[in-house]
Formats: sequence, C-alpha cells, structure tokens
Amino acid sequence: MSHQLDKTYDPQKYEAKLYQQWEDSGAFQPDMKAPKDPFSIIMPPPNANGDLHLGHAMYVVEDVMIRYRRMQGHKALWLPGADHAGIETQVMYERQLQKQGKSRFDLGREQFYKEVWDFSHLNMTNMQDQVRQLGFSVDWSRFKFTLDEDIVSTVYDTFKELHEAGYIYRGNRIVNWCPFCRSAFADIEIKYREQKDPLYYIKYGPFVLATVRPETKFGDTAIAVNPKDERYAKYVGQTIEAEDLNGPIRLRVIADDFVNPEFGTGVVKVTPAHDPNDYAVWQRHKGQADEIDLINILTPDGRLVDDSRWQKYAGMKRDTARAKVVEDLKAAGLLEKEEPYETQVGHSDRSKTPIEPYLSDQWFVKMAPLAEPALEVVREGTIKFTPARFA
Repeated sequence: MSHQLDKTYDPQKYEAKLYQQWEDSGAFQPDMKAPKDPFSIIMPPPNANGDLHLGHAMYVVEDVMIRYRRMQGHKALWLPGADHAGIETQVMYERQLQKQGKSRFDLGREQFYKEVWDFSHLNMTNMQDQVRQLGFSVDWSRFKFTLDEDIVSTVYDTFKELHEAGYIYRGNRIVNWCPFCRSAFADIEIKYREQKDPLYYIKYGPFVLATVRPETKFGDTAIAVNPKDERYAKYVGQTIEAEDLNGPIRLRVIADDFVNPEFGTGVVKVTPAHDPNDYAVWQRHKGQADEIDLINILTPDGRLVDDSRWQKYAGMKRDTARAKVVEDLKAAGLLEKEEPYETQVGHSDRSKTPIEPYLSDQWFVKMAPLAEPALEVVREGTIKFTPARFA
C-alpha cells in the first residue's frame, strides 16, 4: 500500500495534536525521579495586552536550554506566565475605548477594572495558544498570572517588609507625570522629541526673563541669577515687586550656579513645583525666605487648578492656558518679545502625551543598600552571567 505525501506541509493538520499529546503525557513537567539537581527557568512573562511579537523569539534560547537539561537528567522546569502589565494594559484598552468614543471615566472605576481584566485574560489565552503553536516545552500545570492571589500576597508581604526596613518610603517629589494616564513614569519610560516652541521674554519688574512655559508663571516663587553674573549682583538677596496679570507680586532674587548666564537674559524664574531643576534650587534656598515656597498650579489631568490668584485661567488645559496667558501678557505690555526655540520635550512612551514635571506623593526605593548584596554575589562568582561581559 502506497501513501502519497502532500505537496506542501500543513502544520495545522499535525502540530496542535502532537503538542496536546506531549502536554497530556506530562513530558514538560519536571521528572521528580530524575537523578540530577533541579534546573529551572522563569519565562519572562509576556504582557497580557496583545499578541506575541518578534522579541518573544528569544524564548527559543530558553527552550533549547531547558530541553538540554531535561535530557541530561535534571529535574527541569520552565515556568510559563503572563504579566498584567498595569498601566500599559490600561493604555492599550483605552485605545479601544477611544475608537468607540468612550473613556475610562465613562465606565467608572469598577466597570473599567472588570473590562480591563477581561481584556487581559482574552489576550492571555491567545498568547498561550501562540506559545503552544511555537512548540515551547513549558509546564502549563504551573502557569502563573501576576495578579494571581498568591503572587499578589507575596508582593504585599515583600512591600511591607521593605517598608518596615526603611528601603521603601513615601515622598513628595517632582516626578514625570502623564496627564492622560494620570500616573508617574520612570525616566527610562520617557522619550524625548525635538520640537520648536516659542521662547517668551517676560517682564518681571527690573528683569526680563525667557521661558517656553509662561502658563507656569503662577507657580513662580523666586527669580534666580548666576552668582558670577555681575549684571544682576546688586539684586541678589532682595525681594522685588513686579506687575503681573493679577496685580503686583513679590519675588525673592537668589543666586545659584544652576543658572546659565548665556541662556536668554541670564535670569530665570523659579517654579519649584513644576520643574525638576527649579525644585533642586528650592531645596538649596528654601530657608532664605518664607516666600520661596511650593505652589502647585496644575490638576492631575493637566488643567490649571481653581485658585483665586489665577481664577481667570482655572480649568484651562495647559496649552490653552499658555495661549491665553501670552495673549494677556501682550495686552498688559508685559511680553517684550518671542522668538523660535528648539527644545527637547519628554513624552510618555505609552500614551505619547507630553510629560508634565509634577509634584506628587510617590513611593520610592532606596537602591544602594539593596544593590550592594546583589553586586557582591556577582563579584564573588556565586552568580555568573553568560556572556561574562554582561556582568
């Protein structure tokens, strides 16, 4: 009896069935009777918000390693899983809502959480199927999701332990704030784009200073010059009075090496609640006078807060407020000129929204005391990297 081979190989006819046989037989589970020591790999869990992509091809290397150890007689475990991916999954789902003309605020907190949960589990199922189609020899009986109850419990316990030991603390600091996501982002999550913005020269009493963000002027608490700049030496330490959009204001003049005398006019406004450099200046000089203070002018969604000192602009988005402030400065004779200026503006890598330096209570980790033991075991060779250059 002869059998004619198909002209083309159709994987759908065979591979799913074969993989199911492997899985049912327990071939990918650790053989507890194997003679050699356990060997395990935790699969870097793919984010449960979309399909696998080209980067997940690195799993081939892990599959080769785990199969090799399994054949050598080790109790070999390759642990699969999926990551809820927090804010990134939220952003992905919100893009779907936008296509429907909705936002998370239309749903409310509980309904939004439920829908994102369902969204992540649908993607998680799709990804599991894709991993199976690739033939990876993972132990599906031990599959973990980063929001499983036991993992969440471990995270809470670890957080509490680190907090009580003083490694995790809460602080009011300038952070990279995304008004769209309403969340803080790490420096590594910020992408800088070059863009042209007007540089506005604003009159402050005897000074003229340049800024690209005139809408933050309501948060100004001081004026700074370079201590070596002789042009302004006579003003250092004084409190000047300047005409502003809402009447006279008083600002302390301070000297700080941070100020670049070559930028603009060599004078900068200090807005410590909305600029990381200004915040550092405030920390160095806050004991000089009571008026050098922190004034937050923005809401978490990037609008000017409701405050009697700038009531006219309350509720405006930052870009709208900027245009209105410039218009009013011109009308009041307080804008000397404007000129084109190229600057680097940080954007959230997820929402693509311009980042706002924002004063916020956030959790921080003291890394030095935690990193040192990890460095030591690498120096001693207890933990080895392959290739060694990655150490």
